[in-house]
Amino acid sequence: MGGECRSPAGPGAVPFRGGRVGRTEQSGGVPPRAACTLVREGHGVTGRAPAPGGFEPPPDPGVPAAHAVRKRTGRWAERETTGRSVRRLSGSEAAGRSVRRLTGARRAGGRAGDAGAAGPGSGDRALLVPLALQNFLMTYNATAMNVALSAVVRDLHTSLTGVQSAISLYGLVVAAFLITGSKLGARHGYRRTFVLGAEIFVLGTLVTAVAPSLVFLLVGWSLLQGVGVALMIPAVLSLLTHASSGASRTKAFSAVGTAGGMGAAAGPILSGVITSYASWRVSFILGAVITGTVVLLLRRARAPEPPPVCDRRFDVPGAVLSAVGCGLLVIATLLAGRYGLFEARQDFEVLGRTLLPRGGLSPVVVLAGLGLLVLVAFAGWELRVVRRGKDPVVRVSVLRDRTIRTGSAAQAMQFLVPVGALFLVPVFLQTTLGLDALWSGLVLLPTAGGLLVAASLAAKAIAGGRMRHRTAQMWSFLCMLAGCLVIGALFVPREQNALVIGLAFAPGLFLIGLGQGLATTTADLIQSVPPEREVSDVTGLSRSGSYLGSSLGVALAGAFLTTALVHSFEAETEKSSVLTARQKQLVVKTLEEQVHVTAASDSKVRAKLRSQGVTGDAADEIVRINVRAREQALTFAVAGMAVLAVGGHLVTRRLPRVRARGGRPE
Repeated sequence: MGGECRSPAGPGAVPFRGGRVGRTEQSGGVPPRAACTLVREGHGVTGRAPAPGGFEPPPDPGVPAAHAVRKRTGRWAERETTGRSVRRLSGSEAAGRSVRRLTGARRAGGRAGDAGAAGPGSGDRALLVPLALQNFLMTYNATAMNVALSAVVRDLHTSLTGVQSAISLYGLVVAAFLITGSKLGARHGYRRTFVLGAEIFVLGTLVTAVAPSLVFLLVGWSLLQGVGVALMIPAVLSLLTHASSGASRTKAFSAVGTAGGMGAAAGPILSGVITSYASWRVSFILGAVITGTVVLLLRRARAPEPPPVCDRRFDVPGAVLSAVGCGLLVIATLLAGRYGLFEARQDFEVLGRTLLPRGGLSPVVVLAGLGLLVLVAFAGWELRVVRRGKDPVVRVSVLRDRTIRTGSAAQAMQFLVPVGALFLVPVFLQTTLGLDALWSGLVLLPTAGGLLVAASLAAKAIAGGRMRHRTAQMWSFLCMLAGCLVIGALFVPREQNALVIGLAFAPGLFLIGLGQGLATTTADLIQSVPPEREVSDVTGLSRSGSYLGSSLGVALAGAFLTTALVHSFEAETEKSSVLTARQKQLVVKTLEEQVHVTAASDSKVRAKLRSQGVTGDAADEIVRINVRAREQALTFAVAGMAVLAVGGHLVTRRLPRVRARGGRPE
């Protein structure tokens, strides 16, 4: 009798001859004798005589470990042997045939698993709940500060520019340390890294809650919370990757992504209520309590985790290069609204010296170019570290895999497009209709509804093998495209009633939410591809790309808005038959000298004109020009987001055509 037995570990498969089973070559692998059972006619291993006709009777349907296995004849037989599946072969069929243990883990592009893995078990849920809760809090925390800006400025006796600088620095710190945070998790354990990040986050939250001045806000919010988030985000994905597989993993990633989306949607509303009826400090105190609860829940959860690997020196130069490169890109995106994308709208000064004059090259281009150069140098350094047999911060070679490379690019675009589009809607609501931040947040609620619906349906469809990851990602961008087009049509309002316009926005916002919900399955696609030793590399790269995509979404939307606003205002002013030549020159000069051009409400424009002594027909004409320019600028900006959605759709078409289960090409 001859045959071949493979260990369920895959690479540890060993042949056997004459019924002898060799030892597995893979350390820690399951012994082949325990994984495979050979059944010959008349010699059942379990001590039971085989059924007539060469088939064993079907097992008890209550035994979940029994798997269906197909005979050569095309019929099916099931057998339960110490909880493992076996293929029963007759003596004549056994010669030269393989006996393989069926496993639920599949290579993705849809590694969706067996039907038995339809949902997360109790161990998975014990881990999933605290991770989803913390992801909700982190996204809520990032959006809540925007609503509380005026209250923070008043309480800390500082300026709006100072608080906005704190928010910008927070984003810079997170982006700079994401790759390093992922590597620290691989070296010291993801659970330990998450807990450390949570403790730093709690400390920063408490410092922010009691901050008496802007300096404490910078230390607590920008630095400590930023570092904590950078440590926790990679740990969340890596813990879920190692703790679940197949359909369970798909649903887990979808649940965590949905929680993050709900946090972003709830941020403006909850923060507005808390700030209005209590204090903005209460939000941070509650955040500290929730994070402490998450740490306690995580300590009690029992889930598998790979052993930490820190037997070699940490790659400090690589960590510095990645932080500097990502930091320069974030700074470039933050300056886009002030200086313009390509042409500098004002002098760029450092320490009193003008480095880039007005009308020349924008500092955005210079800083972004420097950031890309540093990241290229970082990639070269990491390849050199690998060639020398040392431990890199990230193995950039993982990007050679088309699923990882294309999936990460698509994920970055899935953050960029909706973040940019949803940035423009409150601008319209607050400048055109005069709504406050709380009511603007209520108008955005349909986005959360669409996200919940699509995330749940997509996760179930992919887990059940009824949809491919590629299909979900393609439809994600199509929904975002449709939502942008619907919203763009409403930026030229025919009604001034806030309730009517709010309801009119609902379909477009719901479509964007559907796109975001479908996008929650992208992490499952990316994280299911790499082997265990490369999970931290893929996590660091993909999450850094997502965060940069989110920052770039706001920057591009603001840059599109500002550029179109300036051109529209100047064009409408030149065409005006009411304004005199001197008044036109004054308007254009005032516009050019503005430090930060943004959409303004009609009441603010009229108040500004009144303070400069402009009244009567001239004031009415300038207000009319402002309305027209604002509408055109908002429409142009959301159209830009729609074009980017088309680009994202084209990117997803490059994803491999794989089945949702089994990962085999079509």
